[in-house]
Amino acid sequence: MASHPIQARGPHGLGLTIGTARGGPVDADRVLVVLSGVHGVEGFLGSALQADLLEGLGPLPAGMAVVVVHAVNPWGMAWWRRQNESNVDLNRNWQRDHGAPFDNEAYDELHPFACPDSPELPDVGEMLAAAQSLVADRGLVWVRDGITIGQYRHPDGLHYGGSCTEESNRILEVVIPQLVGGASKVLTVDLHTGHGPWGEVTALSDQPPGSAQDDFHRAWCDRVEATAGNPEATTGLKAGQIASGFAAILPGATCYATSLEFGTADDLTQLGATFQEQWVHRRGDRTNAAHHAAVWAYRCCFTPDDAGWEQRTLAAGRDHLARAVEAMAGWT
Repeated sequence: MASHPIQARGPHGLGLTIGTARGGPVDADRVLVVLSGVHGVEGFLGSALQADLLEGLGPLPAGMAVVVVHAVNPWGMAWWRRQNESNVDLNRNWQRDHGAPFDNEAYDELHPFACPDSPELPDVGEMLAAAQSLVADRGLVWVRDGITIGQYRHPDGLHYGGSCTEESNRILEVVIPQLVGGASKVLTVDLHTGHGPWGEVTALSDQPPGSAQDDFHRAWCDRVEATAGNPEATTGLKAGQIASGFAAILPGATCYATSLEFGTADDLTQLGATFQEQWVHRRGDRTNAAHHAAVWAYRCCFTPDDAGWEQRTLAAGRDHLARAVEAMAGWT
């Protein structure tokens, strides 16, 4: 096990680290990598599942190892934010130093609506009415993708991908090749919350239906949604994602990746909570009762304060990670 500190601090000056651990033979040919906390506020379920995985890890299939990366965005976990200390969405930031980003012109239009400069906490009802009007005028896909796929021109905005590779991602670029070693097959499971039906598990794949990766995921996941080449996708293909980006730093390996999502609130509830939390971060005061309530509502959208949800998702997560180990054993 190892800890990798970052410069940013948590509440009360708390030091923050990314934790890594590895189990299995040094010369393993197959490696399962499990990430948590890429989106900090989503990291608590993933943290629990990683602890369960390590505590219950029995003898692995021959030639296989497991790597755990805990709290990729420790600042976001500590402060209940999706973004890191620079308001960067780390899952739109992978290897940002290595190329110019795309232009998200839709977000340019959406930014004043998504991040208003109003002097008071904005009203969710008014925002949702404006969103529905935009959907009626421009279409759901235009609005959805404009907001979510990533943008690189508004540092205070939603899903900002940054102007350079952020510290957490620079750390991963160094430690992942060391932890994976000379493996020829790597499966990365990036644990998230938010997307999909309440309490259900959805594996997001950035390869189209019928691809080798998509077929592989369907062998061990209950529900798989391809975000590329799929007209029925409910989420768009994002730029700068970490798990799928590992292929660039593991050139000798066949790399498959998925964001394993555990559903929470519906999309409109998440949008409203995100809208208010972003305003609090930009213009608010967390010691103000109303502003604190907005942050708490946002936290509960991605880590619900609900024992039934916790029990359901922990059981489903344990089951899916066990199946991922089995799938790795049979990967030919």
